[in-house]
Amino acid sequence: MNRIDRLNALLIHLQGKPRVPISELEERFEVGRRTIFRDIRSLIDSGVPIGGHAGQGYFIVDGYHLPPVVFNKEEASAILMGAKFIERSADPHTIQTFEKAMFKIKAVLKYSDKEFLDNLDDRIAIRPSASPNPTPDSHIAEIQLAIATNRLIHITYYSQYNDTTTQREVEPLGMVFYSGRWHLIAYCRLRKDLRDFRADRIQKVKQLAENIDPAKHPHYLDFLNEALLGTDANEATIVCTAMAFRFMGEQKYYHGFVEEKKLADGRYEMKFVPPYYDYFARWLMMYGNEVEITSPSELQGRAATFAKELLSHHSAPFLAKH
Repeated sequence: MNRIDRLNALLIHLQGKPRVPISELEERFEVGRRTIFRDIRSLIDSGVPIGGHAGQGYFIVDGYHLPPVVFNKEEASAILMGAKFIERSADPHTIQTFEKAMFKIKAVLKYSDKEFLDNLDDRIAIRPSASPNPTPDSHIAEIQLAIATNRLIHITYYSQYNDTTTQREVEPLGMVFYSGRWHLIAYCRLRKDLRDFRADRIQKVKQLAENIDPAKHPHYLDFLNEALLGTDANEATIVCTAMAFRFMGEQKYYHGFVEEKKLADGRYEMKFVPPYYDYFARWLMMYGNEVEITSPSELQGRAATFAKELLSHHSAPFLAKH
């Protein structure tokens, strides 16, 4: 990146945040601290009102605005890709809001770039989810607002496992998209612990006046990783054929996959940290004799029990006829 491009990118970066640490600028532009100092001085000399210092970070004084941003083809194409994913994974309100943003983005493109983007739009698609139901209005915009402003919210939440609806006050800490759904990670005052709420099961959201302090709780991603991956006590090791290894594909990541090692005989040894042995054992059984559980014995026992139950269930009608 030449210096002119770097100065423009630095200005946009500073405009995008209330305060930017100098370490962040060094990492973003892959230059040393002295180069960042010179660039900031050049922007100040050109009339840009930049405040702050190296110890606390830099910021652009409130009230200063950049001229309209112009996107090039590559940047507009990247935004288009993001739009395709939003169409399939967001709630209706977010989709409508993003569509409005896309019109504004296209409005500042050159005519040739607009034509380029329209041609690309017709030839990029995200395959629909296998779920028969479209994503409901899961109040994502309201939850995002509460997270950004650190406000307590009251939610009406449906729990599918026991078919009940509860009223809860929760402290929203973050949102995560996994397993095809948006999830709200929050401290639940009813359960007095962190909880993972599926956004599509949140029926109502009301923002309350009370402010919250997210720093009082563990980081939401640390909580989620522990919930999904379990602890070392839940480690499991399997050996599978090359064919089973190939068919597992991306599914293995939903079961706490940690590492793999190819053995001399062509098979694969795989380590997992599954949160639930029962669910993990049932998943492995779909691969039949292509998979062997090597540890722990508890997981071997559960798989053996399920296998006996299956044999009894499916052989009974056959034996009754013969």
